[in-house]
Amino acid sequence: MTNNELMNEDLKYIWHPCTQMKDHEFLPITPIKKGEGVYLEDFDGNRYIDGISSWWVNILGHNNTFINDYIKKQIDTLEHVLLAGFTHEPAIKLAKKIG
Repeated sequence: MTNNELMNEDLKYIWHPCTQMKDHEFLPITPIKKGEGVYLEDFDGNRYIDGISSWWVNILGHNNTFINDYIKKQIDTLEHVLLAGFTHEPAIKLAKKIG
């Protein structure tokens, strides 16, 4: 698919939180195909520096193989749980290691 095709599909079905949707009548949404290091790439091959990255990406980059390998290993056991009244062994091990 192209950026334009994805933009049109997106605006039909997706509400973007923290976004004034009316702005997208004249400001295009940029569909992202992949990320590598500090870069994002769209479906037309344009690359952008990800200046608003989040989670671990802002310091370790997109598609970090070390992180990806551990996520793939962990996902078969437990993908996510909030620490509001719950805990899990990987969180305890990490806290112990950095504490």
